[in-house]
Amino acid sequence: MSLAGVGQRGARSGERLGLGLALLTVVWAAFLHHGLGPSFRRSAFIEPSTFLLGDVPDEVLPALAVLVLPSAALAFAVALLSRSVLARTLAGIATLASACFVFYGLEAAGVWRFFHWRWSVSVLVFAAVVGGAAYAPLLAARWRELGWTGRLATYLPVFAFLIAYERNVTGTNPELPLALSPWPVVQILGLELAASSVAALELGVGLGLFGLVRGVLPALLGVTAAVGFPIASLAAGSASGLLPFRAGPLLFSATAAASLLVLAVCVLWPPRSPRERARRAAHLALGGVLLGVPLLLGQTLTRLDYSVTRDGRAQQIIDALAAHTDGSSLYPDELAELVTAGLLEEVPRPRIGFFSGQEFVYQNFGDSYLLEFSAPRWIQCAYNPPWQLEPGEQLEPEDADALLGAWSCPQKPPELW
Repeated sequence: MSLAGVGQRGARSGERLGLGLALLTVVWAAFLHHGLGPSFRRSAFIEPSTFLLGDVPDEVLPALAVLVLPSAALAFAVALLSRSVLARTLAGIATLASACFVFYGLEAAGVWRFFHWRWSVSVLVFAAVVGGAAYAPLLAARWRELGWTGRLATYLPVFAFLIAYERNVTGTNPELPLALSPWPVVQILGLELAASSVAALELGVGLGLFGLVRGVLPALLGVTAAVGFPIASLAAGSASGLLPFRAGPLLFSATAAASLLVLAVCVLWPPRSPRERARRAAHLALGGVLLGVPLLLGQTLTRLDYSVTRDGRAQQIIDALAAHTDGSSLYPDELAELVTAGLLEEVPRPRIGFFSGQEFVYQNFGDSYLLEFSAPRWIQCAYNPPWQLEPGEQLEPEDADALLGAWSCPQKPPELW
């Protein structure tokens, strides 16, 4: 047998071994889920049994070391033995899911028990989102090898899922598609915090690495981009209320240090030829772009939906209700009466998500009313009209705001934290 044939046979053996180890991490994650999840008396899909409790460390950190480090070691072995992007990504996602199952099984079992099977699904989707984001450069490298038909067939479903999940999730309306859980673990923590940060890091480091192989001035611009993109993403998320915290100097400094560390690893990790570094830079930047574009578009559509619904369509109803009281001191029993009276051509619907089919919720109280809609990001928006004073009635100064009418939510989607 030729030397090339021996090499090919060894490569195939490594691929099979890598895939086998990746599947082992999946089995291990399922084992931890079944052994640490709270027991459900009624479940449509899963039945954890907590049989591992009492046999594993009670503290989270020791438990993570005992139960998750083996899976992480297997994922590292997959990366060394196999060139299969699928096997590497699968092992990474399974390891992250194992860490989540350990944490919520030991530290926050009440959350799991309260959300029932939905929490198991949410954790798996979260792990897939974050793991897929971390392996985006590898996925992008494999994606570039496909023809355009294969590229569109593999990327468009991911593109559509990321936008749909951003735009279609609100825990206050269980009928909205993709509303897995009334707590935003996937949308807020997975997409808007982790995946968006990783996308900015990959794009910045990719540009930085590309600059380092082009000369002194491109290198300076590249290092600036490597640090600037993640910091800009963090600052934008913090200022817009997308993140569950306000970023400060310490976090910005840590982000800059992490970006420089990842850039240094990408520079020093073999092979170190300029051509290979340029290829690595292209894969990093492409992974960040392919991940970041649908996330940014989904977040933009979500903000636009909120603005159109609150300040546009809801305001049409509010104005029509105000006009209705010109001839009557009472508000209508149903919004359909506004159409009958010629004040509206039709009752507007909230523009929230794709194909949600939801309507404004209207409650008539005679001389007042409540108008509500389910907003993105787990918010229920409600409007109360101005208070109608009786002849001779006066309000106390502290109650003067009642004369203006008020929303329970501000002009941009409110923060959840």
